[in-house]
Amino acid sequence: MEILNNSKVKMSIIIILTVLGVYIGLEYVLPLFAPFILAYLIASGLLPIVKFLNRKTRLPKLLGGILSLSLLGALAGMGLFYLCDILIKQIVALLKNFPIYLAILSGYMDEFCKGCDKFFGIKLGTVQNFIYTNFDGVLVIIKNKIMPVITTRSINLLIGLVGFIGILLIIIVSILLLIKDEDKYRNGIRSSAYYREIHLVTSKLSGMGVAYLKTQGIMMILISIVSTAAMLLIGNKYALLAGIGIGVVDAFPILGSGLILIPWTVISLFQQDFLSAAVLLTAYVGCQILRQTVEPKLLGNSIGIKPIYTGRSGNNHYRGKRSAKPAE
Repeated sequence: MEILNNSKVKMSIIIILTVLGVYIGLEYVLPLFAPFILAYLIASGLLPIVKFLNRKTRLPKLLGGILSLSLLGALAGMGLFYLCDILIKQIVALLKNFPIYLAILSGYMDEFCKGCDKFFGIKLGTVQNFIYTNFDGVLVIIKNKIMPVITTRSINLLIGLVGFIGILLIIIVSILLLIKDEDKYRNGIRSSAYYREIHLVTSKLSGMGVAYLKTQGIMMILISIVSTAAMLLIGNKYALLAGIGIGVVDAFPILGSGLILIPWTVISLFQQDFLSAAVLLTAYVGCQILRQTVEPKLLGNSIGIKPIYTGRSGNNHYRGKRSAKPAE
């Protein structure tokens, strides 16, 4: 019995220390090493190109790293510029039309208030006055409480932007140094006495992590494409903005594309816009089919197990069915 108790105590201590170590690592250590981890991943992706240039043209690795990194940055910058240009245009159009949408919403709200007055048998305008009175109070709170906080956050955002530029420079320098001296770093690590054990664990963990992130990135792109196509079919002016938004929301396990598409479908049915409702419902079904079929296949192929073992649990099958108002 004493041996058993000692084993339980040791196991409890190990569990507590493990949890504590994971918490400290995620909370304090990981943010410090995150730029270098990102630099290592980018350098690993660019190394084949650098080695090819070095082998074919005798180009030094440092110059090859600068060239390949510049090309990667240019491609990423062009893609982001194109997407941001479309998104900014759609956001500007949304802001220009915001008074119209506000007037439409106000009309719906007035009809709703009149319906409440008739249903409860009270004087017309009672519910409307109650809502508008409280809304004025909300505006005062926004003006006096929230706007100063937003102003302070803006200053913090500017400071954070400067810090981000510094971190970006550290990442770029780290990438170039890793590419330039990658043989020295590899030989130094492999000469360690604990290399085999550590490499066995880290290779498995990194492989699974990269596979998961890659799968989620592909799924986000596919669902954004499906959602954007649905927005284009129903003639939405903010098709790309809405499609990307749905793709991002779908990436969260608790939310899902149904958080936007299902309420939007219901509203379209109430407005007797059956074509839009059918397109939105089809888009939702398509997103669910992608999640239930393509995602397990991609993840299973990446980590080397059968897709059936990577399928989502029953709880996640109903993800995204919480009600919310869709963005117009």
